[in-house]
Amino acid sequence: MQTLLKFKIMKLKNLSLNTKFTLSISLIIFAFCVIFSFLIYYHLKQKVIEDANEKTRIIITQIDALGNYVKEELRPAIFKLLHETGKKDEFIVEGMSTTHVRLSVMKRFNNKIGNYTYKRVSLEPINPLHKADALHAKLIDYFQRNPDKESWSGIVKSESQELLIMAKPIVVEKGCLICHGKIKDAPKALLKMFPREQDFKWKEGEIMGVESVSLPIASTLGEIKGVAISTFLFGVVSLIFLFVALQGAFWSFVIKPLKRLSSLFRGIVNGTEPLNQTIEAKTKDEIGELIFSFNQMSKYLFEAQEATKKYAETLQTIFEGITDPLALVNPDCTVEMTNHAYRTWMIEGRAAVFNERCDPERVDPDKFCPVHFLKKVIDTKKPFSEYWEGEDQKHYFIHLYPIFDDKGNVIKLVHYVKDITEKRKIEEQMRITEKLAAIGQLSAGLAHEINNPLGGIKLCFNNLISTEMDEETKNRHIEVINQGLTKIQEIIKQLLDFSKQSELVISLVSVNSLVENVLKLTDYLISKKGIKVIKKLSADVPEIMVDSNKIEQVFLNIVLNAIQAMDGKEGTLTVQSYLKNGYCYISFTDTGPGIPDEIFPKIFDPFFTTKPVGEGTGLGLSVSKSIVEQHNGRILVETSNRGSTFTVELPVK
Repeated sequence: MQTLLKFKIMKLKNLSLNTKFTLSISLIIFAFCVIFSFLIYYHLKQKVIEDANEKTRIIITQIDALGNYVKEELRPAIFKLLHETGKKDEFIVEGMSTTHVRLSVMKRFNNKIGNYTYKRVSLEPINPLHKADALHAKLIDYFQRNPDKESWSGIVKSESQELLIMAKPIVVEKGCLICHGKIKDAPKALLKMFPREQDFKWKEGEIMGVESVSLPIASTLGEIKGVAISTFLFGVVSLIFLFVALQGAFWSFVIKPLKRLSSLFRGIVNGTEPLNQTIEAKTKDEIGELIFSFNQMSKYLFEAQEATKKYAETLQTIFEGITDPLALVNPDCTVEMTNHAYRTWMIEGRAAVFNERCDPERVDPDKFCPVHFLKKVIDTKKPFSEYWEGEDQKHYFIHLYPIFDDKGNVIKLVHYVKDITEKRKIEEQMRITEKLAAIGQLSAGLAHEINNPLGGIKLCFNNLISTEMDEETKNRHIEVINQGLTKIQEIIKQLLDFSKQSELVISLVSVNSLVENVLKLTDYLISKKGIKVIKKLSADVPEIMVDSNKIEQVFLNIVLNAIQAMDGKEGTLTVQSYLKNGYCYISFTDTGPGIPDEIFPKIFDPFFTTKPVGEGTGLGLSVSKSIVEQHNGRILVETSNRGSTFTVELPVK
């Protein structure tokens, strides 16, 4: 039922304005005629009922007056006359019975004015003909239950016809008990006419019956209905003529101009009509204002369309002129829009661009490719950037930006790719240069670390050559020589590992161990400068996936800068590691003079240095920042006149 109602509502919505207007006016006319006819019928019916009630009230009042005359004057006079003539047991019904007199008078009344029916009945009448029927029995019961009511009027249905009835209760009075009381008190003549075997049990003040005047109103109501129907039909016909006139005027003044506008709109949408055209407004009414507004809108849209075309051409030129590949990609990897660079890479079969349809839900877990990045953006609904080395041995920077629909679902992605192979080579050369510079700063310490075991080795060799010694002493000298050579070998190996060029090699590494290695490597410089080292390395820091060689280079660069900052005074280097919000933090705090405000924004710029010529390349922090960002981390810097803190932030996962 509900579906059917929705269907009908949708069908009505699809109707034309003219049809809706016709249906609306038709319904309004029909409703108006029905309501107007009903009001006429109701008014006439109420008027008839009021008139009938008034007439029945007058009749019953006159009958009551007649009854009271018989009861109060005529009957006592006849009783007196009968007593005086010695006929006290006689009873003259025609003059002494109020019921008989009332009925006789109403019978003669109906001979002149028909349709009125008078009844005076009781549940226990003297005359059986005056026995109350079902309707009057209900009226008697009503007055017995409501003794304060003096009358009742209304319309009832009796014997398949509607009657308007006015009824009054018959109350037992003292004089009534002569005939309607005990047998011994009743006139013998009355008992001969209406014999009975037992006394009536009426008491003074009780309701013994009702008298009523009724009038059939069915024919009158039928006439009223006829008047209402005639009024309805006349109203419908009259309003139909009015409706036709209104429909014609509405068509001429509203529908026809609107159809003209609608036809023009369809032509513009379909491309058969030009947008920059003007319609002549023949009137200055609302339709004329609408046509004027259409002309203004048409002009504005034409100008906006032309401007949009120019903007689109400009954007297309810019889009095509971008040297890096850029594309709009669907979630199934199909490419919707590309620039020239992207299309070139597709032709070349580059691994970093999408060349065919894919299913992100069925990605090969053993084959790391851009589809993995696309699936991650769809799942997380966040932009994604990644440095990636493809199967073609080239390095790429890949960025995917999601586009959402109204429900927040990813429907398209902006795909930007940049070939950073050459940049990586330059960065690697910069890292090597910076390593060599660091080695230069460490050279004094390295020479000291190598000279110490060499001195011991030389002494042991001299003793072995020039001194006679037993076998045990000789073995101890040989052991010292081996230990010294091993130590020199470890120092040289550590130096070679640090300085050699290497690709990014990710492995599970303890960050705390990397810090310890760097502090060992710089131990001579730190001791020589009189710097105190405080280590606060948290045991809760887990092993993380990093390139140990490159992260070690980052820590070394920061430590060497801290030593340089505290040069000339005894300072303190505090090294701390800790976990926070899924990230590992390694901070290096010195007690130097801090970084001046004017050079603070430049500290990560390549080749920027405050060291004297020959003591620094200006690549340390720049290379360190590049390495950390390659690991999806950050370098945070805080500085004041009490020192500086460099914090390396690396993701645990």
